[in-house]
Amino acid sequence: MENAQQCRAIALLCRQQASIHPEQNWKWLAQAERWEHLAEARGALKQDAPAKETREQQPAAA
Repeated sequence: MENAQQCRAIALLCRQQASIHPEQNWKWLAQAERWEHLAEARGALKQDAPAKETREQQPAAA
């Protein structure tokens, strides 16, 4: 599974392809946007992970 940094790198490559192939830039820009959304999701998951671990370590109130 890709992390956020890898997803952003792929998005950058897609933007570069869009500039090299202007006749298909719509396709490459759409792919870049998709990878950016994935990067944001991966970043959000990573930020939520420590909070989840902390909640799991705390004893449940009875």
